Amino acid sequence: MLTTKMINMKYFAGVILCVLCAVTAFSQVKQGKIIYERKINMHKRLPPGDESMKNMIPEFNTSKVQLLFTEFESSYKNLPEEQDIRETAGEGDGGNRIIMKFGGTDDETYKNYQLSKAVEQRELGPKKYIIEDTLRKFNWKLDEEGTTKEIKSYTCRKATGKNSQGATVVAWYADQINCPSGPDQYGGLPGMILELNINDGEIVFTPVEITAQPGDAKLVKAPSNGKKITRPEFQKMLEEQFGANPGGGPVIHIRRDVGN
Repeated sequence: MLTTKMINMKYFAGVILCVLCAVTAFSQVKQGKIIYERKINMHKRLPPGDESMKNMIPEFNTSKVQLLFTEFESSYKNLPEEQDIRETAGEGDGGNRIIMKFGGTDDETYKNYQLSKAVEQRELGPKKYIIEDTLRKFNWKLDEEGTTKEIKSYTCRKATGKNSQGATVVAWYADQINCPSGPDQYGGLPGMILELNINDGEIVFTPVEITAQPGDAKLVKAPSNGKKITRPEFQKMLEEQFGANPGGGPVIHIRRDVGN
């Protein structure tokens, strides 16, 4: 026979369990906005064999990008730079000038993890293109030692992998943010990627702002402004203009102009 004490203990245990479940459900972020800082090591991306260029451009370029997300979708794009160095990066001795071209400012990447679908808007010269594709799958290896790292008050776990260019990628993801996305093309982990290191510091993404904003859900949509084109067709045009891009990420074109 159950005593009054035993009944009370079961009652309070049930209450505590309900509270814990409610707290867990409440703590799961399902939509919002993340602003990342994207830091590119310019010297690592210079053409090999021309060390003189290192004296003509800064070692690092820093910009900001935005990721809007819901539970199964995300929309990623560049944010305007405070100081636009995309056209001229500096002048060297003798009037030589370095001209730099990054990926298009209007580039966007939409990812839908329910449909395993990606839609990219890419800018090349004065034209914009739309690339529809299946989501890229990364062969992530989760850290077996359970290593964690605190990023913006979120406990993040570590995963490593290779991108399509063969570069090593280290990701820190937060399973408290219930969306398997991340900056640029990256995602597919059991939580949001908050920090990303590509090719040993060649490109690094770190969050500077994370907010839960339900109103942003309607802004998470596929871009449609541009001519539809296949990925191989676009890649061919890209390489014809800029050459191969082994590190991934934004394309940077550097041309030396000789002064008069």
